[in-house]
Amino acid sequence: MDIIAEHGANERLDAILFRDPEFQRLERKIGKEMEAFSRLSLSKKERQTVDRLISAHAENGAYYSTAAYLQGFKDCAALLKETGVIR
Repeated sequence: MDIIAEHGANERLDAILFRDPEFQRLERKIGKEMEAFSRLSLSKKERQTVDRLISAHAENGAYYSTAAYLQGFKDCAALLKETGVIR
């Protein structure tokens, strides 16, 4: 079951999101902010610190999202079993 859920959390969800207008808007927003960030006169050390902070937030968000998706998948399967829809 974990393999099926992992597939849904990765390939299938990506295919859905990349067609989603809100996701596309957020991707453009990220691009715009990246351009603004690159125009700042930060030292290499400052850029690395900001990069590590953003990377840590992104990693945390990705982990949380994957865990939430997998838990939802497992909860759905348990509910289907409990209601007798599947064995």
